Amino acid sequence: MQVSDLARVIWTLDPDTPKHRELERLLEIGVGFGNPWYGSQREHWLGWLGDYHSPGAYNRSRTSPTEARSVYNRINCAPMLFWLCEAAGVEQPALEKAFDAVAKLADGRVAAQCGALRREIPWGDTERLLLERSKLSETQIALADEVVSASREKLRRRLGLPVE
Repeated sequence: MQVSDLARVIWTLDPDTPKHRELERLLEIGVGFGNPWYGSQREHWLGWLGDYHSPGAYNRSRTSPTEARSVYNRINCAPMLFWLCEAAGVEQPALEKAFDAVAKLADGRVAAQCGALRREIPWGDTERLLLERSKLSETQIALADEVVSASREKLRRRLGLPVE
């Protein structure tokens, strides 16, 4: 799966899953904490992916890989990762194990939290479920691309970066 495919599938997912909100509250990260630019973890993903092929707001190298697996393994926001897994339909026992693994590290580094989550739910488990949802019509693809672009622009404006 490529980054553009991942963004399009994410657009189709429910932005308001229950367990990721609980994780946001536990970690005090995400909507309602600090002043995030995004209104949901879905929007967080779409803005992040929309700017993926440039340094963007996250100052990435221009040689960022185009495979979704690499993106999943680079994210450093446990609620963002957890939301993707939950919204994609990862089974509840795996979600519970991942939640507990992250919760044990609530006072730790975000990289460690994300690593704990990925050990419980590796990319392949989530990708399989996302691929089941990836057959989109041309109209859906166009709509998804518009939403990704709008999320990217929102992020860039919020951070005072040029909107290209």
